[in-house]
Amino acid sequence: MSRFSEYVQRQILGSRQKLAEFKSGASIESIFNRLRPQYPIRRYVDVLGRIAKSKEGVALNFEQMLQEIRQKKRLSVDKIVVGKLSDEIVEFLRNMNVPIHTKEIYINHKGLSHIARDSKRRRGAGLDEEDILRIPEILENPSAIFFEKSKQKFNLLYCDDKSKKCIKLVINTKFQKKKDKITLVTTAGYINTSDMKNPDFELIFRDWKF
Repeated sequence: MSRFSEYVQRQILGSRQKLAEFKSGASIESIFNRLRPQYPIRRYVDVLGRIAKSKEGVALNFEQMLQEIRQKKRLSVDKIVVGKLSDEIVEFLRNMNVPIHTKEIYINHKGLSHIARDSKRRRGAGLDEEDILRIPEILENPSAIFFEKSKQKFNLLYCDDKSKKCIKLVINTKFQKKKDKITLVTTAGYINTSDMKNPDFELIFRDWKF
């Protein structure tokens, strides 16, 4: 705002009163959001997704989004970063000519809401709360990674030895919605290890036997 004249600032804000509020220390975001709460201004970082710099920060952001969905609150962000593609995976996908929009792996509120649905859990396909919260950990240290050739996506697969089931995270490296192009967790659920012997699944990495 500082690069604009006082006249232009007043035109942007709409009145002398709002300009006075701004000069007194009120942010443009708070001024507009008070008048139009149904169409809030969102910060650039919130639109792109909150990017945490530590494992603890990623876990905290993820848990916050899950709680907002559970409590049906207005979401503070639309998507967050929950992991990152390794250099080995990036090289593999490029060799397969699969587009990669971002090395960062995101999850958005729609995908997390789908994963956390009670109806899905009642069918036995949905993840328990504890396993949902482990998604960032699974992305960082997967037990196996497969490339799903039929859909040009790749799956990150984690084996839970206690239940003899796997947690399968489906990652779309070429997700696009309007101008938003990202690598996205699209869904997750339990799957039997025997199902991963499907010929459409090409093994990239494995740290367990099945």
